[in-house]
Formats: sequence, structure tokens, C-alpha cells
Amino acid sequence: MRPSLGEEMAEKAYISLSVGHIQLPIRNPLDLIMAVLKAAEKLLTTRVEKPIAVYAYNQDPENVVAGLVFKFLLRSPLVIVYHHVSDSTFSSFGEGILGRRRKGYGLLASAWRSAVPALNRISAKVADVHLALSYTTKVEVEQLLNVKDCVVVGNGIDTTKFKPLEIEKKYDAAFLGRIVHQKGIETLLRAWAIVCRQKPDSKLILMGGVEKPELVYFSKLARELGVLGSVEFKGFLNDEEVVKSLCASRLFVFPSRKEGFAQAVSQAMACGLCCVISDIPPLRETYGDVAIFVPPDDPGQLAACISKMLDDPEKYRELGIRSRQFVQKFNWGGVVEKELEAMHRRTGLQKGSDFY
Repeated sequence: MRPSLGEEMAEKAYISLSVGHIQLPIRNPLDLIMAVLKAAEKLLTTRVEKPIAVYAYNQDPENVVAGLVFKFLLRSPLVIVYHHVSDSTFSSFGEGILGRRRKGYGLLASAWRSAVPALNRISAKVADVHLALSYTTKVEVEQLLNVKDCVVVGNGIDTTKFKPLEIEKKYDAAFLGRIVHQKGIETLLRAWAIVCRQKPDSKLILMGGVEKPELVYFSKLARELGVLGSVEFKGFLNDEEVVKSLCASRLFVFPSRKEGFAQAVSQAMACGLCCVISDIPPLRETYGDVAIFVPPDDPGQLAACISKMLDDPEKYRELGIRSRQFVQKFNWGGVVEKELEAMHRRTGLQKGSDFY
């Protein structure tokens, strides 16, 4: 994944290390060590001049812990971009053990599973620059990690790539994101079963990476709910395919439980879709002017909102136009300026460097 800085720079201005396939999320220290070793091996076989910074593009341990190793190997400041945070991501070793013991885990199992978030917490606290995609995430980072001056930089969207297309509407609603419980997929499927009772021909498309256990679970749930024939699990799609599928949909639905910025929402808005999303603080903060909000984990209210919007094409088209206009402000240039300014203040990066 390209860093935010990469959206405004030539490829030669930064190096992104790809280490091949890693099973995510990482839950045990051996897998984390292997991921860091792969990254270090890649670094050592790549001719890298001393960079101005090591950039971890999210808060996950495979990025943050590897970033800490690179910080010391390259003697460069570590920058972390936080999309969202949780106690489970950054719990201390002791807190992790106590929490898992309360859930019934044995002592050794608790210690084993607590090691990764503890290492992630230690690594993050050593970072030089902390950046957040939303004010809600900024507050969470400062409180959870006891760090100061986490800077809100927002996120960008390429509105020349994500744009409305005049194509036939094949789907009544679309979802874009990882197919995992955190994204509210179960809530969406249960809501869709209610929608289909009223509108039997309705079609839902789910786009996003999915591991086999989750695909089996959610496919089984869709079958039990009687909507398997009304739901398409498309898996990972490239940007061009995503744009076509979004533009072939009437609504965008995003019932996620935890987010920072939710770029999938901005991408759907850029394609001119009316968006029905979870009423959680980061999404309310970012999309409060144009989105339709429903409580998370409430299939009944989500279904009612979807059905109401599908019954009012003029309304969802109007909101789609407003959404497209709204996301024009999410430009990468502004994000990059905020990131570079934060790096300048915290690390002494000079504005005469190649990054300016």
C-alpha cells in the first residue's frame, strides 16, 4: 500500500517494502517475529539510503514493530498513522493476561496471546510522530498510549479515479471493506433478510478481502437467512472493478462497529452514491453533513433505512450528488502538507528537503 506521501510524490521518493504473504491478523509472537524478519531481510537486500523517516501506514503490529526495528537500523524517526485503535491492539502485557484469564484462558495461553499487543504498545510509544485520521482516533491514541501531540491529518480520495459512471444498476446496495465481524457483516446480512422479505428481487454486493473461515461463516449465515441467492461475495477487486461495481449500485451500506476514517465511504461518495453508515463518532465526525446514520448492530433499523431509501430514488440520487460534492475536499495534497508539517515540528525535518 502506498503511503499518503506517495500519493503526491514520484515513486523514487520513497521505498515500500513488500514481504509477500503474511497471515493476518497476527496473534502470536512467532508470526510477528517471522514478519519482522522477512521485512528486515527485504530491507538488507534492498539498497536503501538513509531515509528521512520510517513510515508505518497503520497501527497493526506487523507495521509498527517492524517500523521500530527499522528506526534503529536506519537511525531515522518512526512515523505511525493510526486509522483506529482499541485496547486489544495496544493492551499492556499484564492487562492482556488479566483480561484473557477472566475469559477462561489458561495462564500460558493468556501470556502467549498477550505478547503481540504488548510489543505493539511498546513500539508505538517509542515512535517520533503520531498521526490520526480523525479527531476521535487522536483522542483515543493520546489516552491509550499516553502520548502527546497526535496530529489529525485526515485522508484523501482520488476523485478522478473514483467517479460516477453511466452504467446499468445491477445492485440495490453495495458494501466495500474487509469481510470480517468488525465491519458489521452479520448485521448487514440480517438486515438484508428483512429487506428481501419486502423486496424479494433485491441484490447486495459485498466487495473486499475475505479469509476462508469468514467466507464459510457468512455464506452459511446468508443461507440460513434465505438470502444467499440475493448476496454476491465478490472478494478483493482492483480499483477499476470497485468503481464499476459501486456505480452499478443504488446505495452504499457500511454498518461497521469500529473505524477511523473509513475510506470506503469516501470512495462510494466520490462515485455518487448515497451512503447509509453506522452512527459511530469517527464517521459522524467525518461524514456528518451528507451520510444517513443508523445505530450499529441494529439490523431492524438498518433494514428500515435501506428500504425507505430504495423507495425514494429521487432522494438517494440527490444525496449521491451532494456526497460527490462533499468529498472533493478530501484531497491528498492537504493530507501530505499536514503530515510533513507534523514531521517538521517533531523531528526537525527541513522544508528544503526533497519532500518539499
